[in-house]
Formats: sequence, structure tokens, C-alpha cells
Amino acid sequence: MKITINSEEFEFKGKTIEDLLNQKKIVNLKGIALAINENVIPKHDWKSYFLKPEDEVLIIKPVQGG
Repeated sequence: MKITINSEEFEFKGKTIEDLLNQKKIVNLKGIALAINENVIPKHDWKSYFLKPEDEVLIIKPVQGG
């Protein structure tokens, strides 16, 4: 199914947010926030939240710098 991640179209081959993070190879989840269609999804729901076609996903990762 097609979804949008951080304003870019993406072909998603899974079902849950956890599947998405695995497909994108995002393994360090410390400090990551995630919203679906402008609604923040708590980390404890990532294993059970099912994505739908055309969902808009925003993944926010911490950036080091100074």
C-alpha cells in the first residue's frame, strides 16, 4: 500500500507502525516521536496500530548538534 512518510510517498509492505519502522530500518527508537494523520501515536501502541492506505506519517528523530 502507498503511504506518505515525512512528505515522501512510500510503498509499505507491512501492517503496523512497528512493521514500518522495521522496513525503514529504524532500530534505535530512543527519542523518536511518530504521528499518523497529525495525531501523535504513543509508543506503547506502535505494535498494534494498523496503518491504512494513504496515511500520512510523520517520523521525528533526534538530531545531534550544537
